[in-house]
Amino acid sequence: MEPEVVIDDWSPVADIQAIVEKSDKNYYFYLWVNAMSEEPEMRTCWICNRVAAPRDIEQAFAVEGEAPCMPAEFVAHDPGGIELNDDSLSIEWFAEGDSAAVLSDGKIIAVIPCFSGYDGFYGYSAYARGTGPFAWELKGAYPRFAKEVDDSREFWAFFDDENFWGKVQDFHINTLNRFWGKEEKYYAIDGGEFPPKALAQGRRGDTLYAITLGVSMIPMPKVEMSYEDDYKDFRRMELGFACSARSEELLSRLIPAMSGLSAFPWSEITFLGHGHTIPFDSIKGYNFLLFLNDRRLGNTDAPHYDDFMGEKVNLLWLVPITRKDQKFIVDNGVEEYLKGKDSSKIIVFDG
Repeated sequence: MEPEVVIDDWSPVADIQAIVEKSDKNYYFYLWVNAMSEEPEMRTCWICNRVAAPRDIEQAFAVEGEAPCMPAEFVAHDPGGIELNDDSLSIEWFAEGDSAAVLSDGKIIAVIPCFSGYDGFYGYSAYARGTGPFAWELKGAYPRFAKEVDDSREFWAFFDDENFWGKVQDFHINTLNRFWGKEEKYYAIDGGEFPPKALAQGRRGDTLYAITLGVSMIPMPKVEMSYEDDYKDFRRMELGFACSARSEELLSRLIPAMSGLSAFPWSEITFLGHGHTIPFDSIKGYNFLLFLNDRRLGNTDAPHYDDFMGEKVNLLWLVPITRKDQKFIVDNGVEEYLKGKDSSKIIVFDG
């Protein structure tokens, strides 16, 4: 039989399509990353064999072009093959929108997590034994992913409330107005698409600020791979830019960049964090933007956020830097670059 798509779904926030496919020999779970682009990336995870398991990896690849069956030594189900109830299958997206699980009658049977595709790891299957070539055993990781599925269901249910954006706006506007008094300008930066996002402009003393609001509503992908156990403290971010009042015209150059960067983590399936840099040549004499996490700095004049959905909100300041600065940061690290600098001044650009 030709492979049949049993169930498919799209990420709520990224260009990723999830597919469960059945062939005459097996079931597979796929995530097509950047599915609508010219160069999609496929992440795969074996779910189960429908036929007798091959003896070894060589026999598994005997027929070119077919998705291989799991070799017998790594199969935890009947070695002669099993059948799934197609009508019982569902896909659950994790909160970051770049990874997902397949459930059968409410029980997880396969997971492609954010760290799939590294060091020969594809994903987890409830029907795999040990560290198989096409999926790893799910049993030991099941409690962790069961909680993640429950948390993600609760997370996505938040958006079922017709007034969810009003609640998010109030959270951010109240935070920012406590800092600068009253916003001077407000821009929608979401292009009319989900998730909604905005940017507000305000003034405190002789310093002008532009700060996004609502970006932190969706956790950024891949943070877990860098922050491990503490990743939930760093996966929600807002972007900010501060400049002296005499440099007000710079806001017209930074605001479009901030709008684009607000979608960057989900379009590129990555995250923005403290010490990261990105090319930016719209200010003469400067070549990059440096991201500085206000939580990692001391003595800054900045909004103070309450937790959102029980997690920290990270305000990332955008600081224009030269090519020389960027090379120094790459070679020596951002903490070495910041040594001896007044963080309250470095975040306020004065040209």
